[in-house]
Amino acid sequence: MNATPKIVRQKGDRRQLILDTTLRMIAAAGIDSVTHRKVAEAAEIPLGSTTYYFDSREHLIRETFDHYIGMAKALQESIGSKPIKRLGDVVNYLIELTNREFEDEALLLAEYEMTLFAARDSQVADLLHEWDSAMIANISKALKTLGAKRPLDAARTVLHLIRGYQLDRLTRHTPDPGNLRRRIRDVLEAFLN
Repeated sequence: MNATPKIVRQKGDRRQLILDTTLRMIAAAGIDSVTHRKVAEAAEIPLGSTTYYFDSREHLIRETFDHYIGMAKALQESIGSKPIKRLGDVVNYLIELTNREFEDEALLLAEYEMTLFAARDSQVADLLHEWDSAMIANISKALKTLGAKRPLDAARTVLHLIRGYQLDRLTRHTPDPGNLRRRIRDVLEAFLN
């Protein structure tokens, strides 16, 4: 992608604007596109604002990933607040979560860019692992309620299935949520039987 997208100014604090701008830049052009100067320019704020809140580029990227995870956790909590009474409830939760992530494909691109960055940055890797653990715990808890014999293994398997689907969807741009729904159901039924 050639140009850094202009960020729509939102009411609120400048730190939030910087994080949102950085997230969009990562989605548009990757981690390497992020510098204090480029973020300030895209956010249309003075350069000193970025260095005031973030003392290094790495600090900015780490905080951006933490910001993204916070957004993802809030989404999970809002969708996951519905009671789980049957297998279809778990499947619906996972499909809704996956589809909502694709409402703004740029954010998912940013997630995968930052996941690659985590391979070289232990602090971002720790954030990623904490997030994975929370996701797996949520799915596992729901499956345990349904009587799964190995809910933790089932949760890990389903999470990896979803991530594979996301990568495929990012590269093909042809969603098939029906196919994902069938695969999730098949995997979960295998763990429940």
